[in-house]
Amino acid sequence: MDTKKIEEMIRTYPEKDKLPCPVAHFIAASLNVTPEAVGDVATAIKVKLYQCQLGLFGYGRKGVSEYKIVGRPVEIPGEVLDRIKSASKGGRIPCRELWDIADSAGILRSEVGNAADSLGIRVTPCQLGAFKGK
Repeated sequence: MDTKKIEEMIRTYPEKDKLPCPVAHFIAASLNVTPEAVGDVATAIKVKLYQCQLGLFGYGRKGVSEYKIVGRPVEIPGEVLDRIKSASKGGRIPCRELWDIADSAGILRSEVGNAADSLGIRVTPCQLGAFKGK
């Protein structure tokens, strides 16, 4: 895939230098490329990703509590919590795995993100390549 087409689609988003996670995933699906390819181009052209669908980043100023939307009490079925725990390895779980758990359980992705966060499980890798090298 030509990165120029990815860049062109990123730049059509009306907010300058910002791109929401759902839009990045839409671009990936539209161009039949991986979400990481879109994230890599966004990083290369200095476009910041925000509004993580798991609620982990991009909801306000970095460093303030509103930056994440996780941390609030939510009721998650025990079997979903068990699936999150068993899917995690070394205190980490891939973003894609949490999406699959949420989708198959019929709950919001932000709820499983919140559950993983409350269990002290870090979400990595991000499908868009956020947090590379961290």
